[in-house]
Amino acid sequence: MRILCIVNRTAGGGRAGKAWDVIAPTMAGMKAEVAFTAGPGNATEIARRACADGFTHLLAVGGDGTAHETVNGIDRPDVAVGVVPAGTGNDFARSAGLPFQPLAAVSGLDRDRRRAVDLGMCGDRHFLNVAGAGFDAEVARLINEGPRKARGALPYVATAISLAFRYRSESLRLDIDGEPVVQRCLLVAFGNAQAYGGGMRICPRAALDDGLLDVCIIGGMGAGHILRLLPTVFVGRHLRDAAVSYRQGRTIEVTGPSSVAVHADGEVVGGLPARFSVAPAACTLWLPSPA
Repeated sequence: MRILCIVNRTAGGGRAGKAWDVIAPTMAGMKAEVAFTAGPGNATEIARRACADGFTHLLAVGGDGTAHETVNGIDRPDVAVGVVPAGTGNDFARSAGLPFQPLAAVSGLDRDRRRAVDLGMCGDRHFLNVAGAGFDAEVARLINEGPRKARGALPYVATAISLAFRYRSESLRLDIDGEPVVQRCLLVAFGNAQAYGGGMRICPRAALDDGLLDVCIIGGMGAGHILRLLPTVFVGRHLRDAAVSYRQGRTIEVTGPSSVAVHADGEVVGGLPARFSVAPAACTLWLPSPA
């Protein structure tokens, strides 16, 4: 095993740096090397170089953004990726059943336990959790432009409440495995996993290993409706709302105004049109020992 730890010390308002300090002796005992990220996108560059240099295991220490970037730098099928969740939302760790306590997250990694999971694709970019277009992408843009100090769902909820009073739904066309859906939408979300935004279960029926994307379509609505719907997303009860429809598919083409933002794992990657798809069993998770 050749192990490289990719550490984003600033993730989670500095929590990832503290997590690294806790696990560093354990990883040193496994003869792991370490690289600290220098800014946005750097984890992808580090992971790509690590693959070229022959590393077999990468450990992402940070939040969902760090894990997202690391996976996007892996270009060899034999490379396994582990996650020490220490960011703001940590939704992927929650969906994958990974421990949140740093030492538990690296316990038994030397046993090389593995699990194959799917990856979502937004164009040619991988995502672990959820991608989407519309309101949630605009929320992600605003959060990413602001200070990242608060933890969990609080930044998402606060930003969503503020945006609800000025966001305008748009008419979109979705082609879900060739079946067209045309309607006015607040947002469309594509789930490889269930949650984003620190525990918001936007795609509550999604599974990491079913070879499908779950598609949650939330129809156009005003601020009052958004504010009533928002709390229900945390427990997946938004699916009961008449304005919400839910499907599954392997390839989804979305067209609409270019001003409609698109995100992948909370990172804004452009605007419409966009293509979303699933890459079955494309990611090998490196797992700690079960509790």
